[in-house]
Amino acid sequence: MAKRFVISTDVLGRANEELGRILMRSFLVSLAHEEQTPVAVMFINEGVRLACEGSEALDELRALVDAGVTVSACSTCLKHLGLADKLAVGVAGDMPSLVAAVCGPDQIVTIG
Repeated sequence: MAKRFVISTDVLGRANEELGRILMRSFLVSLAHEEQTPVAVMFINEGVRLACEGSEALDELRALVDAGVTVSACSTCLKHLGLADKLAVGVAGDMPSLVAAVCGPDQIVTIG
């Protein structure tokens, strides 16, 4: 079964923000090198920061795109966070696309 990841934060875990950033980057590095890549990685809320200029995860996200993975960042979230013109990897997505993905046949893995 195909997998889609929905990532709603730019940190992994809650106790220590610095550690959470390291862990999220490590997760994305590992995901980019995984033999069975997901169909899509969809960023919402603070997670959109990972796909924007200045993110340390851009190389990994580009590797995922190069492997055929769809990478999208919520356009409403980008606008709300003042990042609409800072998206560096992937495409701006919308809520109907997210709902369609969640309601589709693929397994949804939520991070955040």
